[in-house]
Amino acid sequence: MNDSKPDSAGGDVSSPVSEPPKLDPVTLLSALGSETRWAIVQLLADGRELTISGITDVVGGTAENISKQLSVLRAAGVVDWKKGEDRRQSVSYIPAAHRPAPDVLNFGFCTIDLKQV
Repeated sequence: MNDSKPDSAGGDVSSPVSEPPKLDPVTLLSALGSETRWAIVQLLADGRELTISGITDVVGGTAENISKQLSVLRAAGVVDWKKGEDRRQSVSYIPAAHRPAPDVLNFGFCTIDLKQV
């Protein structure tokens, strides 16, 4: 049997939460460098899952623009999405691996404390 996962009993007990995947710094920082995308990240940082219209209601702008901004954030690995029955019901969210604590985002090479921003 090929077991690619390390044995959890022999793993590092000092770190109960697995390390978040390290994202590409240039791509990530470029994605966060937009006021609209930054507003989306701050909105989703608490773990909520929102549709494009839900994000538009809070952030403003058009559904088309928010969709484009979410595509950039997805490509950078900042957000992920769950497909709904149709496109309008799909939700975007920041994966739990990048949210180690309330108001804290960890992208592998940097940690952002949103309380300090």
